[in-house]
Amino acid sequence: MKEALNKERHEELYKLYRRSLPFIVRDQETVMGILSNAGNTIMEQQDGQDKLIGASVINQNTILLLCVDGEHRGRGIGTSLLERSERMIADRGYDKIIVGVGFDYIMPGVPTCRNRSKAENVELYPEVDGRAEDFFTKRGYIHSWECDCFDMRFPLSRFNRDDLKVGDTVEGVTYRWAVPADIGGVCACVQDGFSEFTGYYREEGLYGGSDTRVLIAVAGEEVVGALIVGAESRKERLGSVGCTVVRRSWRGRHVAVNLVTIGTGCLKEAGMEEAYLSYTYTGLDHLYGYAGYKVCVYFMMAEKTVSGE
Repeated sequence: MKEALNKERHEELYKLYRRSLPFIVRDQETVMGILSNAGNTIMEQQDGQDKLIGASVINQNTILLLCVDGEHRGRGIGTSLLERSERMIADRGYDKIIVGVGFDYIMPGVPTCRNRSKAENVELYPEVDGRAEDFFTKRGYIHSWECDCFDMRFPLSRFNRDDLKVGDTVEGVTYRWAVPADIGGVCACVQDGFSEFTGYYREEGLYGGSDTRVLIAVAGEEVVGALIVGAESRKERLGSVGCTVVRRSWRGRHVAVNLVTIGTGCLKEAGMEEAYLSYTYTGLDHLYGYAGYKVCVYFMMAEKTVSGE
């Protein structure tokens, strides 16, 4: 009975999240897994009919989610939930509060329309504004990155490249799908290019021909670049590319651009209507922009020092 009640509670919380933040792209299974994590503390606000209208989800010192139904905003519900969340985090002995990314993330940070670095290839969702950022800024939060964080999207009806395909060789580099025998070479490439991604590329399921696969660039016997390409949601016909990595000695030769272009073409061929990438940062808007991706939402990577009082 308790398990069934918890599932019902998490489903209601998921529905609140989708109503409040419809433009955030994260598949339901992933979000439900995050919401049901055993380490979470969930604070809720119901209306007079016991309908969930606001919630905060805390894990360690991270606020994974704070949202209030649109029609109930401006009534102090969000402020109350945030203050309660901050007190709990402080009582646990943490000296810093993070909004967004903890053991995992539902969204990288606080959605906003504002950028802090030079912007290019931008086409923001019309419903994204700066009110959520203002809410946290007025309560002492700062953007903790020295650059911007953002998501990008690309309607694949606009994709018109047919000059690059899987199997092509360009300037001595062959672009093909990775197979299990490539895992060692792929991980060596990723370790050299951006070691933080190595754990993702160790997933054996990416090398078995599933909906999500690894596209690699190979020069001779060496893997010099890699990209994860997948169908995020076949039901919504949404695909994704991400974790682009190129060996340091091969940068500046359009390997990354070719990987993204080929991977995006594969998503279109697979019947996807739109492609996206999430949780990326300043500089990569230029790279992904070559293939047609546009920044659709920025994130304030919000942090606040806990008061010593």
